[in-house]
Amino acid sequence: MWESVKYDADSYCCEHFLVDAYRHYTDIDLTPKLLTRGFFNVRNLRNFKQVSEPRQYTIVLLRSRGKAHVGLWVNGRVLHLDNKGVVWQSLDIVKQGFERVLFYEIV
Repeated sequence: MWESVKYDADSYCCEHFLVDAYRHYTDIDLTPKLLTRGFFNVRNLRNFKQVSEPRQYTIVLLRSRGKAHVGLWVNGRVLHLDNKGVVWQSLDIVKQGFERVLFYEIV
């Protein structure tokens, strides 16, 4: 289903994919709560509740100095968009190269 989705830093990246995937699985559009002028802003996560453990459709935020990445927790793995396209990986694999992992749920 997600095979044709490709990363393009100028027009479609991980945060856009997160919005699309969340809408696909839940019928809820995160755009007004998550994106500012079409792009992700970490400050918008104030619109969500931080949780200690992920559950189905929890937002996964990966951070490290100067970079952030987001994905969606689906069936015990992280569904996300990297520069090769859509991938569904274990959390251990996804968090390589990141210092912190945070989980958020819609309020």
